[in-house]
Amino acid sequence: MKKRFFIPACVLAAVAVGFVIYAVGHPELSFPWSIQLTHILYGLYADAVVLLFVLAFWKNATCLNVLTLLFELGAVFFLVQSVIAVFPEGWSNWYLPLALALNCIALLLNTVQRRKQQRKDEPKE
Repeated sequence: MKKRFFIPACVLAAVAVGFVIYAVGHPELSFPWSIQLTHILYGLYADAVVLLFVLAFWKNATCLNVLTLLFELGAVFFLVQSVIAVFPEGWSNWYLPLALALNCIALLLNTVQRRKQQRKDEPKE
């Protein structure tokens, strides 16, 4: 376990739990920006916490692996948001195209990583 990733992940998780407890007790408070921006910020925060926890226990993480994981986490978050979000009539659900775009980027990065690994594994003559 890498403490340089685990400690910040624990701190961020504790802050998130504290925020949720405070928010449940004070439903009259709100942010001055739109709910969509709030959802994006929540997703980025959750992605950062999960990524730090994964990095704390991942033995041989490369930059490309981490970037792929980050895009996949974003895709999962926005896919979930596209399922549970309710938009007023006339508004479009922009979470699903964003989730699909992030997933395509992650698949592209995964393909690049596999090609690099195949080149390493090829026998040299």
